[in-house]
Amino acid sequence: MGMNSEQKNYSNSEKLIIGFRALIGQPVSEISAETGMNRSYVYDQKHKAEAYVEDIDQDPPEYPIIVLTPVMEKRLILSMALDCASSIEGIQRALESSLGIKVSTGYISGVINEAAHRAQRMDDTISLEGIRQGANDEIFQCGAPILTGIDPVSSYTYLLEEAKDRTAETWQLYMEDCKSRGLALETTINDGGAGLVAGIPKAFPEITVQADTFHALYGMGKQISKAERKAEASVKAEAELEKRVQGLRPQQKTIEKLEKIKPETNELTNIYDTLSILFDWLKLLLGFSGYSIPDALGLITFVLDEMQKVSAKFPGIIKEAEKIRNCLPSLLSFISRLERAFESCAELNGIPTAAFQAMYRQLAYSEQSNEYFETEYALWDMLKDNYDFARLLFAQQLKSVKKASSLVENLNGRIRKYMDVKRVVPTRFFVLMKVYFNMRRYRRSRCHERIGKSPMELFTGKSHSDFLDALGYC
Repeated sequence: MGMNSEQKNYSNSEKLIIGFRALIGQPVSEISAETGMNRSYVYDQKHKAEAYVEDIDQDPPEYPIIVLTPVMEKRLILSMALDCASSIEGIQRALESSLGIKVSTGYISGVINEAAHRAQRMDDTISLEGIRQGANDEIFQCGAPILTGIDPVSSYTYLLEEAKDRTAETWQLYMEDCKSRGLALETTINDGGAGLVAGIPKAFPEITVQADTFHALYGMGKQISKAERKAEASVKAEAELEKRVQGLRPQQKTIEKLEKIKPETNELTNIYDTLSILFDWLKLLLGFSGYSIPDALGLITFVLDEMQKVSAKFPGIIKEAEKIRNCLPSLLSFISRLERAFESCAELNGIPTAAFQAMYRQLAYSEQSNEYFETEYALWDMLKDNYDFARLLFAQQLKSVKKASSLVENLNGRIRKYMDVKRVVPTRFFVLMKVYFNMRRYRRSRCHERIGKSPMELFTGKSHSDFLDALGYC
């Protein structure tokens, strides 16, 4: 039977809709009467609609399909709060503009509170045994201190809590709480906070207090940068005067200014060059330099003396030099800890302690020097087939003994972005951040062994699921 004139007037999409109407159960007779199509033609459209549906079922979707379940909604809220450091208002706007969902501030707060409770329960199950070195510090929110502590080996955060104050008693209280979960610190690495320095040893009487080399070098580096900027400004001013003097009619006043600034520029550049060299030496000596504590102490004292001699115009450098001088024994305590680590490692692995000591002294020699090669020959003779193994153990010991709290400074920097967005970060949010940071895997790191792993995996040696999955949002 042929197609009538009414049937010809329908577009292909309209015919497909007619076929769908028949497919979902509308009587063909009704469709025929309404559209003017004969019934056999309506049946043809129904068959075409069936074939169209079958093709769609077999083809993969062009775009991913997200089913917005209540759990998925909570995942989105938590991801925006933690991954994006968004405010509650920002979360509301994002959900409304992208998904057309309106949620109240109370609902969002409830989701975050629920996640915080789950995070707290999870965090309480993690034993802190195995953490022997702790980098500790304080940051402030509206005058209230946030006490932080991180394992510098695994980068696992064991303390992130708001406290009423930062006295020795408060630090002792929080350390005792961590101690009840297995924390057994042998070394605390920190700046000179009075409460911190006095409180942690009350919880761990045998602990070694390691003054943070990061803060010592950072403070001095800032002052030397000021000397550099002052020298650069003088050089720039001299160059400008030189240019003006070379003009057709230089003024006598300009010539006099140039003559006056030349010795000043020369003095400032010489001071900066000297300070720069001395600062490089200081950085070497506050690292694994190969020198013993007495030798390092004497050399650093010489460097600080020389810095102060040339810094009459830079009182900030004199002040920083005194600060370093006053905490030198604590700054260099990592050398004693390294020596003890050598002894333990040597006894455990059957390597002569003298071999590790020689490797450490070798760090003080130039690789082209006779002393370096003489030490190398002696090590080959001493270790023979164990040479490569001993070198590997030596490198591991250097890597395991920490002397700076830069990781806790990094942690504090990450916390700061949440404080910048929120007027006040609620106490309950800190535990959520703590577990989030511990379970977030590194995408990149200067320590290659960390890439692809989270601090929790590095600390416990066990893998875990995604952060939100682990909290039960799956």
